[in-house]
Amino acid sequence: MILRRMTQHVKDQNWVAVGLDFAIVVLGVLFALMAEQWLRSGQQRSDLQGAELAINADLFTNLFSIKEVIAIAPCRKERTRILSEMLQNEDEPWPGLPWTPHPGAFQTQLPEVLPTPYRMWGSRVWEAELSNGTLSLMNADRRRALDSLFRGTNLMLDKQEEIFDAQARLKILALPREMTSDERSRYLELLHFHDLQSGLRERVARQTLPQIKAADPQPDQAYFDEFRDYMPTYTQQRLERYGDCFVPFEMPYLDILTPNEIRP
Repeated sequence: MILRRMTQHVKDQNWVAVGLDFAIVVLGVLFALMAEQWLRSGQQRSDLQGAELAINADLFTNLFSIKEVIAIAPCRKERTRILSEMLQNEDEPWPGLPWTPHPGAFQTQLPEVLPTPYRMWGSRVWEAELSNGTLSLMNADRRRALDSLFRGTNLMLDKQEEIFDAQARLKILALPREMTSDERSRYLELLHFHDLQSGLRERVARQTLPQIKAADPQPDQAYFDEFRDYMPTYTQQRLERYGDCFVPFEMPYLDILTPNEIRP
């Protein structure tokens, strides 16, 4: 209808009316574009809020894992020292090291000889949302800080894979056996590699801890409740698995303390 009216105004050489019709068309297009942009921005803000919840959950999980790695580090270092000294003492037969106090889940496997927690490190949500543009509306400083934080998370994940590959080959040390000088040297070299990678993961964990605290992760209520309810079970399992190596720690936002009183 507008086009037909403009055509008629041109035929009538009514240029004022033509100009008004043209202005109406332009303003209509501008308003449509503005409305579309407003709707798109609203959707982006909604997507960012959802992404923030998922990222906060990953941050909170990573905070838990980092505290666990740091808490177990002194005992890991001490057991590494003991293993190293024993491997270098060729005057004594290898006695085996049945240190794992909780064999229930490992009855068909060799027990662990070093207390090294294996954890899932969250970073996939960050990488996915970063690649699809969801985080474009996030504050630039926060985005840079989180990107640096999750690079540390990925490094800890890489180190963890190397640690557990070495640890799987060290499990044989749990059993008493005849061991040649060459075997002792190979296991000692593997132990030193394990120690190096573990130390790197612990160092990155200590560097990442204040970054996560600065990010102030606030998980949603359902995640919070699930995590809080899991803590007593986690504490009991760690006590059974690591014994004296387990060091209870507290988590922020949880209205319970890690229960020292259940330590046997």
